[in-house]
Amino acid sequence: MFVLFSTAYAQTRQVPSPLKIGTIKDYPATGLMTCCGNLYFFKAGAKTSDATFVFLARGDGSNAWMNLAGRDVRLRQIKSTRRGNQKPRRYSYVSGQTRISVVIESVKPKADGTEPEHMYKMTITV
Repeated sequence: MFVLFSTAYAQTRQVPSPLKIGTIKDYPATGLMTCCGNLYFFKAGAKTSDATFVFLARGDGSNAWMNLAGRDVRLRQIKSTRRGNQKPRRYSYVSGQTRISVVIESVKPKADGTEPEHMYKMTITV
């Protein structure tokens, strides 16, 4: 059981693209919860709320959702490299002609305790 969230470790690159990535508009319609056993990513620096989620999925990467071009869409998982204890975990998705890659890496806590014990870095490439 794990909770995945990231604020401080969000990586974003501005690449010219006609595809706008937004926050999920109808969070309850996804049928997912942001708690133990699910993956989720919210905007860096934003207070966690239903209005800040950019990516949602079950802990195994299934039932993934993003807001693409202003619409909440369920992503079709086409590849997963989460076998055994492999790190980092990688998931590949498709929605129409759009391909999405999600890489999840554990971040070791700092000795001074300023980082939570279960912090993850999630990189989403669209």
